Amino acid sequence: MDYLNDEIFEGLTQEEIEQLNSELCDDLLPAADRVKYHIDKKGQNYIDKEALTKWMEEAAVASQIGHDYIPFVKETKGKKFVKVEEKKEKTVYDDEFEKLLAEAEGMGDGDITDGDIDALAEILGANSLLGSVDVTSCSRPGHETGLRSPIPDVRANKLVEAGDMEEVNEINVEDTLHQIQNNDSSLTHCIFNNVPLEQEMVDNITTAMVDNKHVKKLEMCNCSITDESIEGFITLLKTNTTLESLSLETNKITGKHLKLIVQSMEFNDTLKELRIANQYFTTGVGDEMAISKALANNTSLVKFSLNWKNGGARNTADRLIMRNNDVARKKRQGLS
Repeated sequence: MDYLNDEIFEGLTQEEIEQLNSELCDDLLPAADRVKYHIDKKGQNYIDKEALTKWMEEAAVASQIGHDYIPFVKETKGKKFVKVEEKKEKTVYDDEFEKLLAEAEGMGDGDITDGDIDALAEILGANSLLGSVDVTSCSRPGHETGLRSPIPDVRANKLVEAGDMEEVNEINVEDTLHQIQNNDSSLTHCIFNNVPLEQEMVDNITTAMVDNKHVKKLEMCNCSITDESIEGFITLLKTNTTLESLSLETNKITGKHLKLIVQSMEFNDTLKELRIANQYFTTGVGDEMAISKALANNTSLVKFSLNWKNGGARNTADRLIMRNNDVARKKRQGLS
């Protein structure tokens, strides 16, 4: 068969052979050989890019400007930014607050002192709103900023002013307990601060306070009170109708039982001040949220202290205490 192919190809002209090659397609051939179109023109010289670029620039300069030509002008689009000065609105106070400010300005012949500001804050109950712990000083422009605590924040490992936590309390616990049990009318303020108390003694005090009709202020700070004695305080808050202030700061009460104390305030409408800050154990976020919600069920508290760690819970508690202060103010003015 090969000799027949040779005879056939020998009888073909060059043009016929090229036509036959163009009609045949072999996948084994390179792509350049498989295409039907081939350029027979010889290659030209190398293109001089610099000369071509120069020519284009000269042609562009020599060309005539059309009728729609717009010259380039460097400018900033949009309106120019002008800083607007903030307008400070003048604070308008009610008549009672204006009267208190006038009284504060009239104290003494000189300028208003920090003590005067503290007295004004005490009257307004503002100190219970400004801080998460017991507040002893409110700052003014040009003075120290922030709030002070008279007790150390144990959980944050911050040494704040120690205050009088080291002061020796010479109270006779047994005699004071007998006075509470006998409902002594001369005893209206009980201070057990800095006296380590056994659980049995704490339970006896809370049990005696349930039926007491004369003690209005009970302070039991730094008395080593634990969770085991909290049930007595809960019963005390639910039943006593005379007590106006209760301080349990700097003890060993967990957040779970602090929550139970505040929740018991739903059944109390006489207590105005509750201080439970600076406990040995850390209060969890869930307990803080529960405490802030429980405050909504009470309208008598105008002062409340706790070492808040959650900003949302603290803001909620501040608004509720402010609401109670407003209710108390309206009652003093005879508006409700």
